[in-house]
Amino acid sequence: MNQLINFPKFFMIRSHAFLTMVFFFGGLLLTSIHAQEVQVSGTVTSAADNMPLPGVSVIDANNPTRGVQADFDGNFTITLDNGNTSLRFSYIGFKSAVIPVNNQSTINVSLEEDVANLEEVVVVGYGTQKKATVTGAVTAVQGPVLESSPAISVSNSLAGRLPGVVIIQTSGEPGNDQSTISIRGTNTLGNNQPLIVIDGIPDRDGGIGRINSNDIANISVLKDASAAIYGARAANGAIIVTTKSGNVGKMEVKYNADFGLTRPTRVPEMASAVEYQTIMNELAIYNSNIPAGQWSAANSAFQNTGSYTIPGSNPAETVNAAFSPETVNNHRTNADPWLYPDTDWFGATFKDWAEQQRHNLSVSGGSEDLKYYASLGYSDQGAIYKNSANRYQQYNFRINTDAKINEYLSTKLSMGYRKEYRTFPTEGAGAIFRMLMRGRPNEPAVWPNGLPGPDIENGQQPVVVTTNQTGYDKQPTDFLQFTGSVDIKNPWIEGLTLTLMAGIDQSQQRRKLWQTPWTLYSLDRANYIATGDPVLTGAIRSNFTDPRLSQSSSNILNTNLTGLLNYDKTIDDDHTINILAGVTRENFQGEFISAFRRNFLSTAVDQLGVGGEDGQSTNGFAYNRTRLGYYGRAQYNFKEKYLAEFIWRYDGSYIFPGDDRFGFFPGVLVGWNINKEDWFNVESIDYLKLRASYGQMGNDQVFFNGGLQEYAYLSIYDFGSYPIDGNVQTTLTEPLLANPSFTWERANNFNLGLDGITLDGKLSFTLEYFKNKRDQILIQKTGSTPGSSGISNLLPPVNAGKVDNEGFEFALNYYGGDADSFKWDVGVNGGYAKNSVVFLDEIPGAPEYQLQEGKPIGSYLVYEYDGVFIDEAAIAGNTLDYSAVKPQLEPGDMKFKDVNGDGAINDLDQVRLNNSLVPNFNFGLTFNASYKNFDLSVLLQGATGAKLFIQTESGDIGNYLKYSFDNRWSPDNPSSTNPRLASRGDTYYSGGSYGNNTYNLFSKDYIRLKNVQIAYNFPKGLIDQFGLSAFRIYMSGLNLATWAAQDIYDPESTSNSGQFYPQQTIINTGFSLTF
Repeated sequence: MNQLINFPKFFMIRSHAFLTMVFFFGGLLLTSIHAQEVQVSGTVTSAADNMPLPGVSVIDANNPTRGVQADFDGNFTITLDNGNTSLRFSYIGFKSAVIPVNNQSTINVSLEEDVANLEEVVVVGYGTQKKATVTGAVTAVQGPVLESSPAISVSNSLAGRLPGVVIIQTSGEPGNDQSTISIRGTNTLGNNQPLIVIDGIPDRDGGIGRINSNDIANISVLKDASAAIYGARAANGAIIVTTKSGNVGKMEVKYNADFGLTRPTRVPEMASAVEYQTIMNELAIYNSNIPAGQWSAANSAFQNTGSYTIPGSNPAETVNAAFSPETVNNHRTNADPWLYPDTDWFGATFKDWAEQQRHNLSVSGGSEDLKYYASLGYSDQGAIYKNSANRYQQYNFRINTDAKINEYLSTKLSMGYRKEYRTFPTEGAGAIFRMLMRGRPNEPAVWPNGLPGPDIENGQQPVVVTTNQTGYDKQPTDFLQFTGSVDIKNPWIEGLTLTLMAGIDQSQQRRKLWQTPWTLYSLDRANYIATGDPVLTGAIRSNFTDPRLSQSSSNILNTNLTGLLNYDKTIDDDHTINILAGVTRENFQGEFISAFRRNFLSTAVDQLGVGGEDGQSTNGFAYNRTRLGYYGRAQYNFKEKYLAEFIWRYDGSYIFPGDDRFGFFPGVLVGWNINKEDWFNVESIDYLKLRASYGQMGNDQVFFNGGLQEYAYLSIYDFGSYPIDGNVQTTLTEPLLANPSFTWERANNFNLGLDGITLDGKLSFTLEYFKNKRDQILIQKTGSTPGSSGISNLLPPVNAGKVDNEGFEFALNYYGGDADSFKWDVGVNGGYAKNSVVFLDEIPGAPEYQLQEGKPIGSYLVYEYDGVFIDEAAIAGNTLDYSAVKPQLEPGDMKFKDVNGDGAINDLDQVRLNNSLVPNFNFGLTFNASYKNFDLSVLLQGATGAKLFIQTESGDIGNYLKYSFDNRWSPDNPSSTNPRLASRGDTYYSGGSYGNNTYNLFSKDYIRLKNVQIAYNFPKGLIDQFGLSAFRIYMSGLNLATWAAQDIYDPESTSNSGQFYPQQTIINTGFSLTF
């Protein structure tokens, strides 16, 4: 029997059954899979301070495709395939950690800082490199380290922290207290300043000194051929400053405030009134006709009767003391402050402490597509003068943004504004401190009733001049800086990026110097002695009697246009290639105008328009400077084991004539990570890298005659004036003879370095050896040109000078303690650099031992001190001819060495020393510790090898140093080591060329407690309730103690006469709030 089957219906039933089975078993499978997945959450913190770490990478160790980043508070949530895997936590600057999940749903992790941190990114020229692959001599300091210093100028916070970087602070004056910076000592005969690069733009107006330290992310220093990519201006090295950018996460608001007190690190101790009068009485003996054999008797007579009659003189000659015994005794006993003061001029002018304060508010945060950082800061720095007219205020604002437009396009925009407002007395610090050093202690600075005493000279009276009673000197400066860049990734060629960058700097500096006459007071001594009534008479003592006004304005506009093409390629995970090509065009424009008027009718009106026309003057000038550079870099490494880098730059400068305008500057750097070799199996060494580099760099800074010599290839004329036939006529003068063919000064720098990490990451070290050979230095050939030619000071620059500079550097850091309890680290760094002049056009026929060649730049030419003629017997026993020095020697005169052995002391006995004003060894010692919520940082810093002449304006012109009083030959205390004192350098060994002797030359060696900060971080559980994520209080100090070879001036001083505003000790306290 035939059976009919409905095939469509049967097929549908079969299909439904099949699908049901698929869904059923598929559901079971999915249920099984989901049953194995786990979700893990937790928080990542720093083991050092328990603070959250935003942006930590959290990855499934068994499935790298599953990963997340911790948020702003360090929190993360990740879904894993199963609970039997492990999580890998990694963050730049911290050791990676791998934690087994073990089916846990919550995992909290504390990461320890990684002292080696070979993955850390180091900023180099036009880019960044991993620390492990850096081949150049690069050292760096991070922004938070600088924030621990209370210095207003960030340049003063760098000393002792960067090996090979020489920081010298020569003044502590508010607004002028920034340090001079050089890299590896002195390398050339002219300008030794390094190139400053800020956010990728070289030569930013305003430099590094006044950048807000709170805005700095890091500072890198390129010391060798790694700087060759900057070519023209990197011969002295490069300092690269990178400002902060935002982080991914929620908005962070941070407010810092600190308040400090400042006072001089050292004030010269001057002779008292009695000591000064004692010296002046002795000088009255030396400078009289009293025979040397009677000096002791005369000195006793001066002390008893105040006069001495020379025995046998006919007619009788009586010599009177400069100050009578009664006068000296009245000053000693302070018998009457109106008549017999004992004035401390520094004490009368200075207050005990000056004040400073700093405030900074910053906002940062963002997403993967847009990150931002903004800050607003204010600094206020007062001077140590009483009723001071000296003050420095700074306002700064910055906003940095990073935007990712899409996968191929991203931008960076930055805007910075800074206002520097300086107010000074109408006299400069040099003039003020000249008067303070000269102020006679037996004369009043301030009368007992508070009125100012007489002037020291030409109306100069520091108690008055340091105030606004003499007018004011206001110098506001505004800086506005824009930086913008666009990164364009090529969508068809992976790793190829085009960067277009522009920098614009605009600044305006204005000055308004308003000078008004001032009144000083003198005592009618005769009336006071007769009546006891102190009548003071006031009189205008300034050297002018009419108000006068000077105003000026300087405007600068600098532009930088840069294009970079960068290609990164990794082949088979073994070969890494980076190629960079770039071009930069820079333009520097400026203009200056000034005007002066006097004879104002009133001191109440300080506007140019109401001044008199008699004596008025105007001035002005402008400039337009251009540079053009092409450059590139090619890098290769094999498994980060073998490293090679080639750098080049082709630069053109307006300084040189057309045919010599461009120069090519190459550099080659290689490295070898020895620890990556299979055969290297030294358990105690974790990391070992050998580096070497050689590069050429240029320098177009033609510095001599006190300035930059521009357009020296052209015959340029200046306007002048000269009386002709009784009338003053306008003339033209040629300030410099033209040289139609000269070119770049060239630096040839070689460096050998060794980096290592040992003791399981606890000890890291860096060792460097360098030799820099500088040639084609632009100098004037004044030595071989006879003075009689009349053109010695007009000679053009020629490529003739040569200088060698050689030295070494080291940095060692040891990290100890336990991250969970007491943690500490200690570091020591240093740099030694000794330069020698290979060729400098010198006077023909000079003895070899006097030549600058073979000695350091600026080394001293001196007579060698050889003791003192203690008495007439010592003079009688002298066998050397001093007739070229002094006709007749006297007791207390200085002896010199007969260097050439000809039996006579003359100019042929000068010798060239190995010392100059610049130290050849600089070092720093750091110590950091943390325990629970407390942390401590300490910096010791010092320098050796420099020397300074100390010679003051003393005698009837001014006071003496206490050191001079205590270390002198006198009739009562003859000495074979210390000479007699002089007035106005009127002895051969205290003035003139013979005054340049080793007795007057003092060592500048020192070590100082540079910076200390102790802080407390409040526990997070305590501050959460106030909406704070961090609250920190701290105390800090700068220049807290100094141990120096000489204690007359601060050892960083470069003034031999004490005429400088002293460096400052700062005691500071503050707090930091983070929301």
